[in-house]
This record gives sequence, structure tokens and C-alpha cells, in this order.
Amino acid sequence: EEKIATKILIIGGGNIGFNLAKNIEQSLESARVKIIEKDKARAEFIANELNNSIIINGNGLDEDVLAEANIDEVETVLALTNDDEDNLMVSVLVEKFSKDKRTMALINKPNYSLLQSSLKIDDLIDPRMNTVSSILKHVHKGTIQTAYTLLNGEYEVIEAEIIETSELINKELKSANLPDSIRIGAVLREKEIIIPRSNFIFKEKDTVVFLAQRDQLSIVESMFRISPF
Repeated sequence: EEKIATKILIIGGGNIGFNLAKNIEQSLESARVKIIEKDKARAEFIANELNNSIIINGNGLDEDVLAEANIDEVETVLALTNDDEDNLMVSVLVEKFSKDKRTMALINKPNYSLLQSSLKIDDLIDPRMNTVSSILKHVHKGTIQTAYTLLNGEYEVIEAEIIETSELINKELKSANLPDSIRIGAVLREKEIIIPRSNFIFKEKDTVVFLAQRDQLSIVESMFRISPF
């Protein structure tokens, strides 16, 4: 099973990077997030708004700045600036530091998707999609397996695996205290699809399909939260 990334470096403190960091702080308490933002005023703003993330004022394309962010220790790097070329170059630069890191780049121009394989970038993010939740799908890879939107982004369909530290393990559905805005549609257990009733008990390695309002995503995330370090 793939380990969930908990040492995360975000390049670009714009709306997407800021909201992603905020969501991670709320849903993965053990995560260590660092953000590199080149605009000093913006860096100061997000530093005041975030509680546990470390903000570095600098250019993500500067190797000295990446070294300051302890790039060697980072597990996942997300290039989320407003510049496609910068995001691609950051991902290439990270590959130079270590081939084991997961790289994700925000790309607006569809033609750049053709470069993903040759540049060895793990994931390209389309900002027209459900950006924060789609990024979280990859950041939490191994637990949150798929995520996509319905009804113009108001709802998310999330497929997630129960692991040994999940809040739901060995708990009856009726005891899960789910809000009305979160519905469990089905559970996959050893190739069997189950439509759970109130007395259904979740087991380790169950795959659960949720329908959730977008503003309830942090609750779903917390159900599958782990503390790897």
C-alpha cells in the first residue's frame, strides 16, 4: 500500500496553493506543509492565515530556496503557480534533486499534457476541474482512490479505502454519526459490492463510495486520516 504523503512542498501561494494548504491542515493534522511564495506581501498574508504551514518567501526555481525548504526531506512537490512554464520547470528541477519524489504541476494549456511523460511529472492538474479535491486525491493517494464532481462542483463522489487507523474501522454505520450531506452509496469488500444498512460494520480494506457536499470534504478526509510520523 502506498504511503500517504505527509511532507509536502507547495510552490505558489495563490488561491489554489493557499486553499490546499488550509485543507491539508484541517484534514491531516500530522502533515508538514511548506509553501514557497515569491511575492513578499502574499507570503506574509498566507503566513498569518495558516496555523501550521511554513512559508518561505522566494522563487521556487531557485535551487538555494529549494534547499532552504529541505527539498531532500519532502515527499510530494506541488507546483501551483499561475505560470505553466514555471510549474513544469519546477517539476523538472525537483526531479534533479531526487527521483523518488512525487511531482504535480498545475497546467492551463492542454498541449502541455504531451510533455508529462518526457518530463517525468507524476500528475498534471487541470484548474478547470475540482482543483483542491482532485489534488487531495493524489496527495492522499493510497487512501482516497478517486474523486470527481457532480452538479457543477457542488457534490463530490469519493472512493476511499478503510485502513487500520481510520475512524470508521469496526464501527457500525449507524454509529458513524455522518451528517445528512454525506451519504455512503456502496462498499466493496473482497470483490463483493454491498449496499450497507444501519448495522453494517466497516472492516479494514473495505472500499467505501461516498457522495458528499463539497463543503463537507474535510469530514470525509478526517475519517481516513492517519498519523504516519
